[in-house]
Amino acid sequence: MVKELYQTVLRETSLNVTNGEIDSVRKKSITKSGCRVYDGGFLGVAGTLGEPTAESWAQAEANLARKIPCPWGPKTDARRTCRRGAAMDADRFLHLCEELTETLRREFPQFIFSNKINWTEEMQRLRNDAGLDFTWQDAAGLVSLLVRTQDSVNIFDTSIGGIYRSFDPAAVLQEAREVLEAHLNPISLPDVEKMPVLGSPDMFSRAWSEALNGQKLARQASVWSGEVGRQLFAPDFTLEVDRSADNFFVPFFDAEGTCLEGDTLPLIEGGVLRRGYADRKCAWEQQMQPTAAADGAYDDAPALSLPPLSVRPTGKTLEEILDGRPALYVLTSGGDVTPDGSFATPVQMAYLYQNGRLIGRLPEFGLRGNLTELLGKGFLGCSQDKPYDSSHACVMEMTIVR
Repeated sequence: MVKELYQTVLRETSLNVTNGEIDSVRKKSITKSGCRVYDGGFLGVAGTLGEPTAESWAQAEANLARKIPCPWGPKTDARRTCRRGAAMDADRFLHLCEELTETLRREFPQFIFSNKINWTEEMQRLRNDAGLDFTWQDAAGLVSLLVRTQDSVNIFDTSIGGIYRSFDPAAVLQEAREVLEAHLNPISLPDVEKMPVLGSPDMFSRAWSEALNGQKLARQASVWSGEVGRQLFAPDFTLEVDRSADNFFVPFFDAEGTCLEGDTLPLIEGGVLRRGYADRKCAWEQQMQPTAAADGAYDDAPALSLPPLSVRPTGKTLEEILDGRPALYVLTSGGDVTPDGSFATPVQMAYLYQNGRLIGRLPEFGLRGNLTELLGKGFLGCSQDKPYDSSHACVMEMTIVR
């Protein structure tokens, strides 16, 4: 019998912003402990808030009777500790955020600011008595401010924010000023059929979840079943599982303790489909490589889930990718991808980007395209820099729907 502790700790200071001022501060600290017992090819799980107790372990052993199959057993004989980001004193964080909101009110009296600014610290630990000992920590500030003009009837008109491991009001203000100044300059949509769009792989999460699912690929239930090893997208497009320090609040291990060499693994590499995502169960059943794709609540058995994905930067800055061409910076949208890869979305808020900055607010419009085209001949690159939202910009040429 092997006993394993899967533990998460969340500490957060949350500032509520109303009418441009911080009106309340909320602090929380939550520890959740999952007790796992492996025996005879089965898994027993029980959970508790706070530190584990003798009763928690006894309940996990009793739950072996449910016979949750786990013939692959626990991960063993590995140790690693990783810290990303540093803790911040709550009073210091409050002071910095007061500076930020005061500056926004003074420089932009046309707007009303609301919502949240948080400083979050997370820790995950996975330990068992078979030699596994993983500990990961991260800390960052998240600015998520909704912005409404003084005379607007909307709930909000735009938003500003980002995520920062080193919280610097000057860095937040630099991007906020650019967005807000552009918002005050309404302009017409360029009279063209297609334009580059500053996007992210999250736009196509449903497609990745369905088409790259290892079980579906193996069972001929994915649109890409039988396509492993074939060129599907642009030669410089690489989509990878990303558990590196470049990602925020993503541990280097998944809920089963699977790690990746270099903390990344391509699913699509150089446009070629290499593999689907798989947890240890999928890998066991389908003879696939596990890709650190197990997730689940602390008191549940881990299960296959879409892992954190990133597009690998293609070696150029956003300015170098566009080479003077204007682009669309889409702030709020919806839409989805159909199983065959057709993508369409309305765009409620977007700005025109040109020559290194946002220059004006665009009217509402729509975007569409097919995934194979968007990430094939329409893929212009993924920026080495992070121009907006603390993210690399995945630049694709998309069709405008007026």
